[in-house]
Amino acid sequence: MAARTIPTLPTWTAGARVTSGRLVSMVNYQKFWADPPMFRMYQSIAQSIPNTTDTQITCDVSSYDTESGRAASTPWSYTIPAGQGGRWQLAWAAATVTNSTGARDSYIKANGSRITGSPTAGAAPSNDLSQSFGVTTVALSAGDVLALWLWQNSGGALNTATGGNNSSLFEGRLISLASP
Repeated sequence: MAARTIPTLPTWTAGARVTSGRLVSMVNYQKFWADPPMFRMYQSIAQSIPNTTDTQITCDVSSYDTESGRAASTPWSYTIPAGQGGRWQLAWAAATVTNSTGARDSYIKANGSRITGSPTAGAAPSNDLSQSFGVTTVALSAGDVLALWLWQNSGGALNTATGGNNSSLFEGRLISLASP
């Protein structure tokens, strides 16, 4: 599916009449925001994350992608579609297998740089898998390329966890056309 064009609200002036064209424009605008551009992808195949190395998580499965912004091949980043820049709400989780040493830090990069305010860090649990997750709202422009990244310092390579509710995931949706 190609990216949709964001409908515009009709302009009104004093004394303007309500026309079917203006009403249709208003309905189309409401329909767009009732189902805004959004995506969700997750990881189904374990990935080795080297010790103390920033690594992009390969989210190889798409749950939904209303505007076809997800890359067609590995490492499956997401590109903001043309005409859909604005404030996007992003959420993510990076899951690793059980390991009781070190910390985990997951975050989103836009165009190769960390999004300010997106890093999340957590100490490793002693007896269970580890998940590092976060949510942020950020102004993005059409063409910005987004990806989920993970850093860990367990002392050696550490695999991501997959399966069921334990998979790493990355999702986002357009929430406003405004940009700060």
